[in-house]
Amino acid sequence: MKGTKKNSNWKRRLLWVALLVVLLTGVGIFLIFNRFHFSNQDFPSLASWQGNDKFSQNDDGERPQIIGHRGAGFPAIKNGQRLGRDGRALADKTSPLLIGNTAAAIQRGIEADLDWIEIDIRLSGDNELMVFHDESIDLKTTSKGRIEDLGKEAIQKVQVLVNPPERILTLDEVFNRFHSDERKWVFDIKAVGIQTEVLRWIEAKVSAGELLKDQLILFGRHEVLVDYKDSGYKLGYTVTWGAKEGVLNRLRALFTPSQIISRCEDLDCSLLVLPTIFAHQSLVKAASSKGIGVWVYGSDNEVDHRHFAGRAISGLIVDDPEVAMTCFKGKSPMAGPFRNEKDQVEWGFKDVVKNPDYLAEVGQGMQAADEAAGAAQNWSDEKVAAATRHFILGKH
Repeated sequence: MKGTKKNSNWKRRLLWVALLVVLLTGVGIFLIFNRFHFSNQDFPSLASWQGNDKFSQNDDGERPQIIGHRGAGFPAIKNGQRLGRDGRALADKTSPLLIGNTAAAIQRGIEADLDWIEIDIRLSGDNELMVFHDESIDLKTTSKGRIEDLGKEAIQKVQVLVNPPERILTLDEVFNRFHSDERKWVFDIKAVGIQTEVLRWIEAKVSAGELLKDQLILFGRHEVLVDYKDSGYKLGYTVTWGAKEGVLNRLRALFTPSQIISRCEDLDCSLLVLPTIFAHQSLVKAASSKGIGVWVYGSDNEVDHRHFAGRAISGLIVDDPEVAMTCFKGKSPMAGPFRNEKDQVEWGFKDVVKNPDYLAEVGQGMQAADEAAGAAQNWSDEKVAAATRHFILGKH
């Protein structure tokens, strides 16, 4: 009898465990499909099941801002073979390793007539601002070492694994070669503690009238952007999938997505920058309701582009600029990268000069025009001259 009772209790416990597993699995699947967005590029079957292969037709003649991710992406090549993201020879089911931030990559983004060019910023061991994504040069160059441990001369001796080979550029080289009156930049700050050098460089260009504040946005992880919160420049909080912060971000996206919005607000960011998998409509709507613009990165799929364009996404960060620009051929970028009312007022002076009806159309009216004009009265002569050059020529 005792043995039979023990077996009965054991079976009952096993049943409860099975039910708990089923319940937790169901909750997990529910959360995943209600908090994660599956792109057509990486998860075509799941995207179709989730309805992400459909899009709203945009008939207003506008499109999201198109941003060149590190300019554009070129395949990594070593010893004549294309490389996968793990640095090994590319296998059939391996995603290719794309390299940007080179002269050819930036030129490709410019020739595609993108709205913004995004580049990555790091600091060398001898305090030179370098344009490179990774912490170390091991994966993408012919040598090894960390950027912060190497001097400029040593860094520029190595070759980046693209065809034809290139060298790593300094920020000065990129700016001197590629900047123009209409060029707009996103600086993705990759390291903590380099704000002194970054802001000193930016302020020198702004003071000289070579760069306007509305031509620049600073991206970064939360721990990076804390040092730029009161800088006076537009900020974009980048929510990463990988790296150290990635695991926590996945948990936030699943269980407490409001924390992502709160962290963005804590930094006073105008933009929330999401990988496609975090760009679920619920999070996008939550950001938009707070007046925060949303840019997404991680897909070069035309169906994904059209899907996002119809769902309040204000910017697409792409490695293949030609696909994105062809997708929205004939459409104009929305006025300014932000959906925040405060930011639109700050952009008002530019848009009033270009189109007197603009402020009335967006409901800002003469009050915003007066505020913009008042701000203009406090500009330095150099800033007025630079702004006049942009506005009279119809460039922004």
